[in-house]
Order: sequence, then structure tokens, then C-alpha cells
Amino acid sequence: MRSKYKWLEAWVDFSSDRHYVLLVRERLSGKIEIVDPAEDNKVIHEFDNYEDAVHWLREDEYDQIEGRGVLDEDGGVTFD
Repeated sequence: MRSKYKWLEAWVDFSSDRHYVLLVRERLSGKIEIVDPAEDNKVIHEFDNYEDAVHWLREDEYDQIEGRGVLDEDGGVTFD
């Protein structure tokens, strides 16, 4: 099954006692999605570009975990 996504990033809110993780991924269409893995990977926001997604995450004090996972055609992830 071909993946619908180009890449994946993890972002974490370190400001509270319980660190909260969100995932950012780019669809093949170019849309950027923010996904909550704690809510069964529910898409909680969608943006037309990466810069707007990063702005939203930084406003809520999220920090990117270094590296980006590149998704292959089978849905596997390779981190750079």
C-alpha cells in the first residue's frame, strides 16, 4: 500500500510535567497535518504550508525533535 505522506516530524511541549507529543506530516498533496498520537492519530490541524504549521506549534511552545522521518512507498519510516 502506497503511503499518502512524504515525511514525518515529532514536536514536544516540554513546558509541563507531562511532555506532550504531536506529529507533523506532509501529505503528497502538499498539505501539512498536525496529528495527535494520544488521540489515535487524529488530525487536529491542517495547514497549506509548513511555515504556518511551525508558527502554530511555536506559539504553543512546542519544540521540534531533531530529524525528519522520510516515508517510503510501503509506509516505512527512515530518519535522517
